[in-house]
Amino acid sequence: MQYLSDVNLRAILSVLIGRAGGTIEISNAELYDAMLPDSGQAERFRVEELRDGVRLTLVPGRDPNGPHE
Repeated sequence: MQYLSDVNLRAILSVLIGRAGGTIEISNAELYDAMLPDSGQAERFRVEELRDGVRLTLVPGRDPNGPHE
């Protein structure tokens, strides 16, 4: 599974919000950063279908200035 449908995404949000105690506050800045990240990557997570569910993993954003030491 490479893509989450709107129905799947809403279901996952319901589970995550429930796990977080029923309320999650997200600032406009966080929303805009997630929609239009500086790295240019549209989606920063990986979706893997498991036998009994789904695994979502954050993928580190690519730094447009290259790796830092």
